[in-house]
Amino acid sequence: MASLCFVLMPFGVKTDGNKKEIDFNIVYGSFIKKAIELAGLSPIRADEEKGGGLIHKPMYERLLYCEFAVADLSFANANVFYELGIRHAAKPFTTVSIFEANTKLPFDVAPLRALPYNFEAGEILNCEQKIKDLSDIIRINLDAQQAQADSPISEMIPAYVFPELNTLQANAGSFKAIINETNNTKQQIQTLVKQWKQWDMKDKKEGISNEEKMLNEQEKIKLTEQLKAIEKAAGKALKYNYDLVYALMSAYKTTNAFTEVVSMIQPMVERERKGDIYLHQQLALALNKTKQREEAERILTGIINKYGPDPETNGLLGAVYKGLMDDNTGDELLAAAYRRKAIEAYLAGFDADPRDFYPGVNALTLLFFENAEDARFKKYYPLVSYSVERQLEAKQNNYWVQATALELAALDVNEAKSKEFLAAALTCNPAKWEKETSAGNLKRIYTKLLRTQKEAAITWLTTCIEKLS
Repeated sequence: MASLCFVLMPFGVKTDGNKKEIDFNIVYGSFIKKAIELAGLSPIRADEEKGGGLIHKPMYERLLYCEFAVADLSFANANVFYELGIRHAAKPFTTVSIFEANTKLPFDVAPLRALPYNFEAGEILNCEQKIKDLSDIIRINLDAQQAQADSPISEMIPAYVFPELNTLQANAGSFKAIINETNNTKQQIQTLVKQWKQWDMKDKKEGISNEEKMLNEQEKIKLTEQLKAIEKAAGKALKYNYDLVYALMSAYKTTNAFTEVVSMIQPMVERERKGDIYLHQQLALALNKTKQREEAERILTGIINKYGPDPETNGLLGAVYKGLMDDNTGDELLAAAYRRKAIEAYLAGFDADPRDFYPGVNALTLLFFENAEDARFKKYYPLVSYSVERQLEAKQNNYWVQATALELAALDVNEAKSKEFLAAALTCNPAKWEKETSAGNLKRIYTKLLRTQKEAAITWLTTCIEKLS
C-alpha cells in the first residue's frame, strides 16, 4: 500500500485580487498529482469544505496521519496556511511547499524552502520539468538521512518536542484502509452513474419504441437501487465519511434521485452536521426538486439571515421562488409576486459576488420575461456577460458556463451564438436535471419573444429547447 501524501491547496479558479487568475484544479491534475505519483506516493486532495469555515475530522486526520504533504501557498489562501501551521507543529521533515512565482509570500513563511512554478495561459510552464523537480524534492525528504527540516518550529525552537504520533499507528493504518475502501467504493459509484447515463442516452434515440423506453427505465431504476445499496452498506459510519457522502449525493443528483438525497442527508444536518452549510444548501436543492418548497425556503432564509447573502444560497432561494411561480401559473398575481421575489433573491446573490454568474443570469431571464425595459435588465446584462466571458476560456467543459452563455445569447436573440453554445453545452454530458433547468429558462424567453415576434422567426429557439428537454 503506497504511503499517502495530503495536498493542501485552494480549489477551482481563484484570483489574487488584481489580474492574476489560477485554475488550481489544473495545477493539481497536471502538476502536483503527477509529481506525487512519480515519487511513489498516493495523493489525497481534500474535498472543498463548505461548512462555514470549520475544519472537520477528515481534515485533521489527513494532516496528522498522512506520511507526507504538499502545500501550495499561492495567493496566501487562509485555509492552506491554517492547515500548514498544524502540519508544521505536528510533523517535521514531511511537508514540501510550492507557490506560483507571482505570489508575494507573507513574512512568516517567506524563509521556507519552497518550489516556485509559473501558471500562464491556463497551464504550468515547463510542466514536465516542474513535475520532476517536485518529485525529486519529495524523494529526498522521504529519505530520513537526507530529509531537510521544513518546519520553522524545529529550526527556531530546537528544544521543541514534536508529538509522538507513532502511538497512533493503529489509527493511521485504519485511516489508510478507510481511504482505500472509500476510493474503491467511489469508483463503483462512478461506474453505476456511467451505466445510468448510457441507458438514459438510449431513451433519446429516434424511433425508439415504448417497450424499449420501459426497459431502459427499468434498468435505470436497478442502477439507482444499487446506489441505495451502497448507502445502506455504509451504515451509521456514512455520516462521518464525507468523501462517500458527497460521492453518493452527486450520483443521486445525476440520476435524478432527489428523494434519496433528502432521505440521506436530512438526518445528518439535524444532528451530526448541523453546522455544515454546504449540506444544508444541498438539502434545500433536493427539497425544491421534490417540490417541498416551503421547507427549502426555511433552510435557505435561515442561512442568509445568519451569514448574509451569497451566490450559492441566494441562487437556490431564487430557484425555490421560481418553482413557486411555476406552481401558481394559473394565478397571475401570485405567480408575479413569486417572480419578483425570485428576481430579488437572485440579484442579491449576484451583488454579493459578481464573479458568480449563476444568480445573475437567472435574474436576467425573469426580468426579460416580466419587462425587458426594466432598468435592472439593462444594468445587469453587461455585468453578467462579462462574468461569463471570463469563465468561457478557462472552463470550456463546464456545462453551466456554456449553458449560461447560451441563455445570454437567447436573451440577445442571437441565433448563431445560441446554436454554438448549445452544441458546446451538450458536449459537456450534462445531467438530465441540468438540461431541464436550462430548457425551462429558454421556454420563458421563447414565451416572451412570441409576444413581439412571429413564431417562424424563432424556430431556432424551439430547436434549442427540444434538444435540452
